[in-house]
Amino acid sequence: MKLSKETLTIIKNFAGINGNLLIKPGNQLASVSISKTVFGKATVAENFPHEFGIYDVNEFLGAMSLFDDPDLEFTEKFVTIKEGRNSIKYFGAATQNMVIPTKDIVFPEADINLSLEASTLAMIMKTAPILKSEDVSFVGNGSEISVSVVDKKNATANNYTHVIGSDPKDFKVNLKVDNLKMLPGNYDVSISSKKISQFKSKDIDLTYYVAIEADSEFNLN
Repeated sequence: MKLSKETLTIIKNFAGINGNLLIKPGNQLASVSISKTVFGKATVAENFPHEFGIYDVNEFLGAMSLFDDPDLEFTEKFVTIKEGRNSIKYFGAATQNMVIPTKDIVFPEADINLSLEASTLAMIMKTAPILKSEDVSFVGNGSEISVSVVDKKNATANNYTHVIGSDPKDFKVNLKVDNLKMLPGNYDVSISSKKISQFKSKDIDLTYYVAIEADSEFNLN
């Protein structure tokens, strides 16, 4: 089989969540961070025939990059990456040596729903390192929702704010910028007071679950 550009992009993105990746039979891919604060899952075009553990995703992608348009032949123990007369036999990893998802995420009922445009997400990711901020907050003041890149520990620190919608609820949902591991794009965001958020892509079948910081505040009545 060949991997589509979209699937390769997803696999590269998941490498940013965790260097380990367990490919299961079928067309689903999933990854969880070592800290268990980020979980990503996607439906891809390919149908994988066997379970196959990749211990170092970037190494695996590097092996594929040695070819222009490689074919992949999966077996239970290894995958052959080949093109023409050249091939690499890449052996799978034992799952007990990997950090992998053990079950799917069941998202609770959402308390807050909002839309996050690709341009806003890009601005968050560009602004955070410039302002040396580690935190991003979704804030509802009873009338509108804004997203801010802030330093929670310094009230006088520089910050970026963008109004993204309206909502009658009062809340302040804090996340770590480092946990925003998603691909660039447009997302429907759902937030639960049970300290979890869901970022669902509007463009492809891709969803991330991101833990909410313990100091988040919900005044939803």
